[in-house]
Amino acid sequence: MTLISVFVTSPDTHSERRIDSDFTVQQLKDKLTPITGISPHYQVLKLYRSTESPASEAPLASLDDASRSLASYGIEEWNCIKVENIDPNFRPGEFTDESNLERFELSNAEYEARQDTVLSHLKANKLGRFADVPASLTHPPPPPLSAPSSIAPGARCEVIHGDDGLGKRGTVRFVGEAKIGRGGVWVGVELDEPMGKGEGEVEGIRYFSCSPRHAVFVRPEKVKVGDYPEEDLMADDDEDEI
Repeated sequence: MTLISVFVTSPDTHSERRIDSDFTVQQLKDKLTPITGISPHYQVLKLYRSTESPASEAPLASLDDASRSLASYGIEEWNCIKVENIDPNFRPGEFTDESNLERFELSNAEYEARQDTVLSHLKANKLGRFADVPASLTHPPPPPLSAPSSIAPGARCEVIHGDDGLGKRGTVRFVGEAKIGRGGVWVGVELDEPMGKGEGEVEGIRYFSCSPRHAVFVRPEKVKVGDYPEEDLMADDDEDEI
């Protein structure tokens, strides 16, 4: 199985996906049905160099042979697959036009008063920014001077980052002193999913490069190195792989 990152666009959706380049076109269409809402027999797939390809640019290929693999069409990392809907009953914007919808909104005070929110869960379980702070800790600890030798560029890891306190998988891309916050040693991680804050640059200094929203910088104590295989983001919950 060879997983690659591509962008998938349709009249009503746009997303980044990890797909197996050994898929046949028919297998891909089946997987795209719940994502795009378009039945396989109404899908017309065209392969473009990237999402920035102008409308006038001819596609690299029309994926019109259901039995051929994506690899045989020469698909590469960060290509874009555009899905056209040829359903004669299709109405553009049918599922995305919100102009006639009534919006449900809460003020900050109303949200904080509810007991069925993520915020209330964090407060009740003292997680994230609500975790207990020792009374003796009157001053923040000094920045770390080094990182464990196991935390090295290329190592797979799990990062504890953000108020949710949940682990996010990725790959270590930078370890060393950085002009971030109070300085000291930082670890730059390229996350598997777009749950970060940038693409490896902080305050005009480039530490590494990755896709937008995949980079995060944390202190070494928030990084756990280990056997954390990259997850297939298109896999169904009840399947091992696609």
